[in-house]
Amino acid sequence: MNGVVFDHTALLAFGAGHQLLSGLVVQAHREHGRHLFVPALCLAGAAAQRPALGEHVGALPVLDVVELRYSGALAVGRLVKQGVDWELAHAVVLGRPGPEWPQGRPVLTETPKAYAGLGVLTIDVG
Repeated sequence: MNGVVFDHTALLAFGAGHQLLSGLVVQAHREHGRHLFVPALCLAGAAAQRPALGEHVGALPVLDVVELRYSGALAVGRLVKQGVDWELAHAVVLGRPGPEWPQGRPVLTETPKAYAGLGVLTIDVG
């Protein structure tokens, strides 16, 4: 697993001291080539519930907060129009296969069923 995406539920679990997720962050600090992605909308959703979490994530350089740029905004908008929760949509966009990640990136989540049929691999951290 060279690259994973933290959704808002995984971020909340990480902020609450989830052992596996905390271990991933520590391991990524130690090993070059591990990429931990935090979709900006997922961070917003998690920070809305736990405001200090946003500052904590921002202080960890190994957690790469991914902005929602033009093409991402359009893709998220399409997903939201289809009924996908906005807190999931940015994680879906980052998790799907693309030019940089042809196999896609697994999405770490406590709600894997919410991603059913959306074209992403999930890892249940619940």
